[in-house]
Amino acid sequence: MDTSQEFPPQDFRVTTRSGTSIAFSPDGRCLASVDSGENVRIWDAATGESLQELKGHVWSVAFSPDGRRLASGLVNGMVDVRDAATGVRLRQLNGHTTWVRTVAFSADGCHLASGSWDHTVRVWDTATGVCIKQLRHDDAVSSVAFSPDGHYLASAGYDAIHVWDFAKESPVIQKRLKRNLYRSNVSFSADGSVLRVEFPQGPPVQLHFPSLEMIDNPHPSPFYLDENSLCVKHQGLTLRLCWLPDYFHPFTPVTQHGNRVCVGGWHGMIAFVDLDQFALPDL
Repeated sequence: MDTSQEFPPQDFRVTTRSGTSIAFSPDGRCLASVDSGENVRIWDAATGESLQELKGHVWSVAFSPDGRRLASGLVNGMVDVRDAATGVRLRQLNGHTTWVRTVAFSADGCHLASGSWDHTVRVWDTATGVCIKQLRHDDAVSSVAFSPDGHYLASAGYDAIHVWDFAKESPVIQKRLKRNLYRSNVSFSADGSVLRVEFPQGPPVQLHFPSLEMIDNPHPSPFYLDENSLCVKHQGLTLRLCWLPDYFHPFTPVTQHGNRVCVGGWHGMIAFVDLDQFALPDL
């Protein structure tokens, strides 16, 4: 049984490209996105005001844990690391041979992982810019994430999840899923016990770590989109909080920071939903 509450989301229009990537800064004040010119735009997450534009033929973005650096994966196979406040390039990391689809910092900010369509994951020392590990996939890499303790690195290809022992450079375990992982996002829970795989549409897949056995709705449950409605599971029910327009066509999984969630769409839009507008149960 579903319970529904219809409320139009707060949104603002931006010129994002169809391959958009979006990421909140650690303090939730800013949002980085990739625009139609393959450049990075930094937005005020509360007002939607454009704060700056960083040029560079970009495909993916991620903030460092302290919010001071912004990494971006480029279509030419390079990875840029910039000062998030000024946009000044700090490093350019060269090693991939084609599009860098995903980037992610470790929790301590000492390492940066990048995944590419060249079927590799590279791990960089952020202090020196040296590539310290190269991990090979069977197919293009769509998402990467470090475990909270930094011991493991998860990566998603088109139909399989790999979890690597970061020190040993070998996969600990692999999990094949029936869903296409091309636009998925992988992330660990704060305690490292759950590996989440989120999609632009439909509920996330949640895997117990390290077994990678599928589990049902661990607490807390992430928000997700289903047929353009923002949903969350609660006590066996699907709560439908609000609906996006039919023309929105979400391209990224829902991204959350505190009381605000956002999602990028095909038609040059980023939709923001302020959760304070809803009388949500204790999730």
